[in-house]
Amino acid sequence: MFRQMPDRNWDDGRLCGTLLIPDQKTAEFLQDLLSEERADEYPCEVARGDPDHINVGDSFELRFRSPRSGVGLIVSDLNALLCNKQIALGFNSIPWYVTERDEASWELEGGISGRLKIVHQLVKALEGTASIVDERNARLVFLRESQLDVPLTFDSQALFTLDKTLATGLIEQLEAQDGHTKQRHEICATAIFDMLSKQPKEQRFATLLNNMAEFHQRFVDGYKLFAASFSFEKVRDQAESIKLEYLNKIHKTFSDIQGQLLGIPVSTIVIATQFKDVASLTESARTGQMWLNIAILIGACIFCLLLTCAVLNQKHTLDALGQEIVRHEKSLDSEYANLKGRFNDVFETLKRRACIHRIGLYVVLGICWGSFAFGCGMFWMLTKTAF
Repeated sequence: MFRQMPDRNWDDGRLCGTLLIPDQKTAEFLQDLLSEERADEYPCEVARGDPDHINVGDSFELRFRSPRSGVGLIVSDLNALLCNKQIALGFNSIPWYVTERDEASWELEGGISGRLKIVHQLVKALEGTASIVDERNARLVFLRESQLDVPLTFDSQALFTLDKTLATGLIEQLEAQDGHTKQRHEICATAIFDMLSKQPKEQRFATLLNNMAEFHQRFVDGYKLFAASFSFEKVRDQAESIKLEYLNKIHKTFSDIQGQLLGIPVSTIVIATQFKDVASLTESARTGQMWLNIAILIGACIFCLLLTCAVLNQKHTLDALGQEIVRHEKSLDSEYANLKGRFNDVFETLKRRACIHRIGLYVVLGICWGSFAFGCGMFWMLTKTAF
C-alpha cells in the first residue's frame, strides 16, 4: 500500500501521499484498512477521496499516523528505525517499513534485513564474551583492570560499513565448541577492551562495526599467540609435573608414620615376652606381677590407639589427595577438550598408587591390632591365675 504512493512524504510525523486505485484487490484492501475495526491498528486520515465508496481509478490523498506497536513500525529513514533497540538488536521481532529506502522487514533479501540479522548474531556472540549483559539498558560490560561499558547503539552509517564476511567469520569462531571457546571469549573481550576503551562511550559499538577489519585482526592475532603457546608437549609436561608432585605427597603419607610403624613389633610382640607367669609366685609377688603385666598391656593398647589415629589421619590425607587428583584431571580435560583422554595414564598411575597406599594403611592397622590380640592372649595365659 505505502509503495503505491509515488509522491509519499513525511509531514509532521505522518506519512502522506496520493494513492490511485489500480485494481479491485487494492480497492478492497483500502476499504478494509479504512474501516472502523482497523482504526486503532492503522490510523489514517483521508484528506481527499470518499472512504465509503472506493472504486478502481479513484484517487485518494492519505495521511498515515504510526500504526499500533503490535502491528508494526513505519519510519522515514534507517536511523529512525535503529533508535528502536528492540528492532536494532533483535530483542523483539516487529514488522517494519523504511520509506526512504523502500525496504521492509519481511523482505529477507533486503540490504537492511540482511545486515541487521548479522548484527543480531554478533550481539548474541558478544554476550558470551562480556562480564555482564544488561538487556534492559542495551549494553555489554567488560571487566579487566577497569570497567568498560559498551552501549549497543549504532547508526545507519555503521550498519552499512560493517564487513559482513569478517563479521560472519568472527561469529562462527566465537560460537565454535571445540574446547577453546573460553579462551576465544577471553581473547575477544581483551580485543574489545583495548580497541574501545579510549572511544566515547556512546560511539563504542558503532566504532566496532565501522572497524570490523581491525577488530577481527586483533582477535586473530590474539588467538595466534594463544595457539603458539599451546602444544601437546607443554600440556604433557604440566601433567607430568602434577604426577611427580602428587606421587611425593602420596609417599609422604607413609614416611610421616614410619617411626610408629617400627614400633609395632616392639610394642605389641616384644612386650609380650615381658609378661611373666604369676602361677609360681607367692601371693604378694603374684599381685605385684599381675599389675605389672596389666601396665604392660595398657601401654601396648595406648600405642595401638595412637597408631590407629595416625593411620586414619593419613588415610584422610590420601582421600583429599585423591579428590585433588580428580579435580586436576577434570580441569585438564575441560581446558584442553581436544586432548581429552590423552593423559589417562598419568592420572591412573596416581589413582593406583593412592589405592595401594590406602590398602597398605589398612594392612598396618590389621597387623597392629592382630599383634595386640596376640599380646592379650599371652597376657591372659600368664596372668589368669591371679584373678
